[in-house]
Amino acid sequence: MNVVQGAALIAGLVGALWIYLAPLPAGLSPAGKTAFAVWLLCTTLWITNFVPFGVTGLLAVALLGLTRAMTPAEAYAAFGSSAVFFLIGIFIIAGALVHSGLSKRCALWFLSKFERSPYAFANGMMMAAAFGTVWMPNQATTAMLFPIAVEVALALRLRPTESNYAKTLFLSLAWGALIGANASFLGSSRAALALGMLQQSYGLGISFSRWMLAGLPVVLLGVLVTPIVLRLSFAKENVPFAAAREVLEHEVSKLGKLTRDHWITLGILFLTIGSWIVVGGRQIDLAVIALLGAVLLFAAGVLKWENVERHIHWNIVLMYGGAIALGVLIDKSGAAKWLLDATLGDTHISPLIAVAGAGVVALLLSEFMSNAAAVAAVLPLAFTLGDRVGASPIAMCLATSFGAGLDFMFPISTAPNTIVFASGYLRTRDLIKAGSIMTIGCILILVIVIRYWWPIIGL
Repeated sequence: MNVVQGAALIAGLVGALWIYLAPLPAGLSPAGKTAFAVWLLCTTLWITNFVPFGVTGLLAVALLGLTRAMTPAEAYAAFGSSAVFFLIGIFIIAGALVHSGLSKRCALWFLSKFERSPYAFANGMMMAAAFGTVWMPNQATTAMLFPIAVEVALALRLRPTESNYAKTLFLSLAWGALIGANASFLGSSRAALALGMLQQSYGLGISFSRWMLAGLPVVLLGVLVTPIVLRLSFAKENVPFAAAREVLEHEVSKLGKLTRDHWITLGILFLTIGSWIVVGGRQIDLAVIALLGAVLLFAAGVLKWENVERHIHWNIVLMYGGAIALGVLIDKSGAAKWLLDATLGDTHISPLIAVAGAGVVALLLSEFMSNAAAVAAVLPLAFTLGDRVGASPIAMCLATSFGAGLDFMFPISTAPNTIVFASGYLRTRDLIKAGSIMTIGCILILVIVIRYWWPIIGL
């Protein structure tokens, strides 16, 4: 832990204790005051990563019960949100795709269409990552494509921290995964958190098709802007690309033909996705479909627990359970309403500004903390603000989730950034230089989509 993180941790601990021990302000319930104290403490721990994210999630549930802000039974029930089980189902299905090699097959086939030049290949890497995160979490997609990018960089003998093409290649991969994760609620675990908080607060869900309809313009515009930003950030480098073609051809030749297990896995995947599109979020809960799809993979004999257990990120699952429980208390105790009343007073805010503002705030926060923690911090307040100004809670949920996922500036911002930074071909200042431009561009994209596209689709 560095000096800045240490100072933030101390400030958060002192602030949380001060809020908990301070006299009760007028209009705020005791449970609401406790909620603020626990929220500040947990947010501080998530920002500094003093303990693992999942441990902080467990701490949130324990403190809510210990301080009697909620009964232990209420805290446990909130922790058991459908979003937690939805996330487990997604991790198992994604693990099946990675273990079977189907995800790598699709990626290599896709990339083979972009062999004509090095920068066409970088764009292909970006689009492969963006397309992959429609169906599986972005950290899994990035981890799947990362070895291919490394092999290409080694084959081309690119110089670590010096090669502008290497910087373009690896950031194309990370940014494609970040942007594409907004196309569906399968692309990032933060989407499951946002959906769970929406379900807990309003009893509402979002279908696969509606989420995709809302997010597709963000993805398309982001994919169009990415090569422009990278070209402005890093001068073009002449790279002989013949060696990279050999790497791709070798990787494809090692895969062999599709087997019976591959076809069964594909069939179950298409059945699960089709169910999400047709009945998910309406007739049948999304988590139920995800869990049934996961069970089918085991029942069909194409997956064993030891093959998939390392793909279930329990640290994230536990964090989300705690964040959802905390969000429920902030909402039901009236804490969020009290804070907004005290901050805004009689100020009038239009629904458009409220929705766009929630997305932008989540985006800026996610540059300095995990995007899931940004959703956990912003969404309870966003829901209350939306109720106050008449904005759709679904629009608030989508804007916060999208905004929190568009974090490009730092290695710690999100898993794709962390993975490509580990390659050794990038410096922190490279991410800040290109990421700051991309962040500004994505703020504009998000506001434009919210202003002009979402009203057309009824948000």
